[in-house]
Amino acid sequence: MPKPSEFSEEVVKEKTGKSSEDWYMLIDAAEGKKIGHTAIAKLLKNEYGLSGWWAQAITNRYEHERGLRQD
Repeated sequence: MPKPSEFSEEVVKEKTGKSSEDWYMLIDAAEGKKIGHTAIAKLLKNEYGLSGWWAQAITNRYEHERGLRQD
């Protein structure tokens, strides 16, 4: 399976209902840079109904985009 960062925007939107940038804005509004990986993934799963896998994928993409993750 490809890494979360390798999925196209079309796949992200199809599978999650939002673009990556839409997710990033929601996470930023929840102070994503401060709350950490686990809290972001829980937010996406519990508040927005993403599956655990997609919550992790979006969280990883967000962290890369915002310079919080280097791998």
